[in-house]
Amino acid sequence: MENTSKYALKLQRRPKRSRPPYWMIVPAVVLLLVIVVAPFFVSIYTSLTQLDQYSIANWTHAPLVWFQNYVTALKQGNALGASALQSLWVSVSFSVLTTVFITPIGIAAALIVNKPFRGRALVRALFLLPYVMPLFVNAITWRMLFMNGWGLIDRILASLHLASINTYWLIGPHSFWAMVVADVWASWPFIYLMVLAGLQGISDDLYESAVIDGAGPVRSFFSITLPNLRPILGLALLLSTLNHFNNFTLPFMMFGTPPSPQSDVLPLNIYVTSFQTFNFGLGAAMSIITLIIMLIPAFFYIRMLHLGEDV
Repeated sequence: MENTSKYALKLQRRPKRSRPPYWMIVPAVVLLLVIVVAPFFVSIYTSLTQLDQYSIANWTHAPLVWFQNYVTALKQGNALGASALQSLWVSVSFSVLTTVFITPIGIAAALIVNKPFRGRALVRALFLLPYVMPLFVNAITWRMLFMNGWGLIDRILASLHLASINTYWLIGPHSFWAMVVADVWASWPFIYLMVLAGLQGISDDLYESAVIDGAGPVRSFFSITLPNLRPILGLALLLSTLNHFNNFTLPFMMFGTPPSPQSDVLPLNIYVTSFQTFNFGLGAAMSIITLIIMLIPAFFYIRMLHLGEDV
C-alpha cells in the first residue's frame, strides 16, 4: 500500500507532456488564407462570370457564363491581342528555347570557375552581373540595343553584312528572337549557380580514379560529372522553364502593349485582356489555364523525385 502511494506521488510530480503549440501557426494560416486561398477561389468564380468594367461595381452579381470564357480564351483573342492558345504556344516556345540556350552556357561557366585559379573570385562575381541586374533595367537596355536604325545590334549586323540596318526587332516576327536573346543574357547565371553548387558536392576521388583508369576530360564529364549533376540539373531546368514561361516584365518593358503576336506571351496577354480591354472574366480564365499548365511539369518532377526515393 505504501509503495502504491509513493508511485502515485511520483506520477503527480512528473511534468505533463506539453501539447504542440499549434495556436502559434494561426497567424500564418490566416495570412495564407487571406493572401493565397481566398484570391484563388475568387479567381475561379470570376472566370465563370462575364465580369467587365460595367459589372465590376457589383461583381458578386455578374452574369454567369460558366465555361464560356475558357472556350473563348482558346478559340479567339481579345481586341488587342492573340488568343490564349496562340500565346500559350509563344510562351512554351520562349521558355523551352531560352532554357535550351542557357543550359550549355551555364554548365560551361560553372566548369570554368570550379577549379581554383588566380582571379577566380573576380570571374565568379562577373558571371553574376547579368543575374543581379534588375529585370526591367535589362529589358530597357535590350530595347535600346534593338532599336531600329540606330540600335547597336542593327549597326553591328549591318557592318558584318548579316542584316539590314533597318531590321525591325521590336515588332513583327523578329520580336520573338529579340526577346529570347534578352532573356538568355539575363538568366544563364541561374543555371551557372545551380551547376556550380552541384559540382562542389562531387568528390575529387572520382576524377582521380578516372584518370588512373585512363579516362580523359570528356569521358570524365559524361561518366562522372553529368550523372552526379542530374538531380540538381533537373531541378534547375524545371525552375528555369517555369520562370521563363511566367515572365511578364521582360516582354512588357521591351515591347509595350499590345505587343506583336510573335511576342505576345501568355502573362502579357492576360494583362492586356484584364486591364486594357477590362474583360476580367476572360483574364481570370486565362490565369487558371496558366496555373494548370505550370502545375503539369511540377507534378511530373515531384513524381520523379518520389520514384527516385523508392529506388
